[in-house]
Amino acid sequence: FLASWLKTCPRANPNEDKCFRKLFEGCFPALAAGIPEIGVNGFEPLHIDQVSVQKGSGNLILAGGFQNLVIRGPSNATVKRAVLDLEKKLLNFELEIPLLRIRAKYNLNGHILVLPLLGNGDVRLALKDVKTSVYTKISLKNSPEEVINIDDMKVTFNVGSMRIHLNNLFNGNEILAASINSFLNQNGNEVIAELRPDLEKGLADIFHGLWNNVFSKMPLKLWLV
Repeated sequence: FLASWLKTCPRANPNEDKCFRKLFEGCFPALAAGIPEIGVNGFEPLHIDQVSVQKGSGNLILAGGFQNLVIRGPSNATVKRAVLDLEKKLLNFELEIPLLRIRAKYNLNGHILVLPLLGNGDVRLALKDVKTSVYTKISLKNSPEEVINIDDMKVTFNVGSMRIHLNNLFNGNEILAASINSFLNQNGNEVIAELRPDLEKGLADIFHGLWNNVFSKMPLKLWLV
């Protein structure tokens, strides 16, 4: 298996002349579409079963979460930085995504600042100018050929702006729902800041599996020479 989209880098110094960054970015369109011949599912759109929210203090008291998320836009990511260090056993990268559009089901119960928030139904989200950094600890495994395995992953992200619409708040009370949706949109950055720890942990869990699936199908000998 040799793919036109898979560039190669020198194993002794994979980051020379930003080689690994270019290799990584070059993989994105193929990975987004999926590569059935090596068993990699596409991640455009990205399907996520659920992201839980449990926030019990501060300006936001919320329980519940989002289910059946369908996320469009990750394949438009630009790789701003990517570093592979086989000696220190780390692989870190930073992505910028202009726009993520998310549709999902939600069920939430709690308070946001001074307002109650209660409902379940459909939610639409648009996140603009998303910057995410991924830090991983890796090991090399033979399965049967040598591949990268991600042992541990941490994700951080920042969002430029957010638009959100929650349907069926307060059992369909339109007036209360309109005020909550309006409030959420006016205070989008604060809402995201409050939810960030939960979301970062959820994303790390999801990406951990996703990237391990990709790397397990890409023997090192194909792209580190």
